[in-house]
Amino acid sequence: MIVLQLVVNGILLGGVLALSALGFNIIFGVMRVVNLAHGDFLVLAATFCVFLFTSFGINPLVVLPLTIAFGFGAGALVHYGLLRNLPSDVASSEASSLTLTFGLSYFLSGGGLALFGGRFSSVPFLTGAYQVAGVSIPQARLLAFVVAVALSALFALFLRTTAMGRAIRATSQHVEGALGCGVDVDRVRTFAFGLGTAVAMAAGTLMSFLVNLNIQQGVLFTVNAFAVVVIGGLGNYTGAILGAMILGLAESFTSYYLGATLAEAAPYLLFILVLLIWPAGLLAKRTA
Repeated sequence: MIVLQLVVNGILLGGVLALSALGFNIIFGVMRVVNLAHGDFLVLAATFCVFLFTSFGINPLVVLPLTIAFGFGAGALVHYGLLRNLPSDVASSEASSLTLTFGLSYFLSGGGLALFGGRFSSVPFLTGAYQVAGVSIPQARLLAFVVAVALSALFALFLRTTAMGRAIRATSQHVEGALGCGVDVDRVRTFAFGLGTAVAMAAGTLMSFLVNLNIQQGVLFTVNAFAVVVIGGLGNYTGAILGAMILGLAESFTSYYLGATLAEAAPYLLFILVLLIWPAGLLAKRTA
């Protein structure tokens, strides 16, 4: 029964990790940029939700549309103001993007620390649990999982059915081909960076009532997202969901048997293991 409980906990956590990783993955898929500030946007949203709840009693789900809108605007602004003018050659562009997003990570972390302080906090929301066949299902985790799955489904539907979604997929698959078909690649990249950041902040909103967070933990969630997409296969959206479930299960079992501190090492260990055995990830990139 303990094993089943840990599996349930891991899957519920994996749903939120998958949402975060999808945002990370779309930015990498379209721009080949590893966004080192991804986790900082996530914890900034979570900390903002804690502030609104403790100060005004506002439910995080009410704040969700606001964090999504702010994330999209902030991400689009970051790309338009900083990343859009990177050098055109691949090597210089990758080095510059890592430097810029690394600096942005420190800026967000420092700014958040000045605004909200450095204490660990969370939203005490839905603290009960459902009992099903002897398995305890925390209400907060279940709600976060359902919302994350719904947002991930909307994300997939957007990519499959809209003109911008098809343009994003085309740019992700082959930039020159997308240009040849008349796609405004620069506009698509700005939109994709905004969308990826919005998804990160949506995941952060859900994380606000799942775990105690500190504004300086952004790097941990960046590593989590990066590990998820590497496990599943860089640029592969289906693989990101698979990788998130694997990481959620790994953290659940590691936390129970080895302690919460060692559970934080699970993403690093899985990251190294997958790189050694499956360098391209469990699911090699096929189509977006």
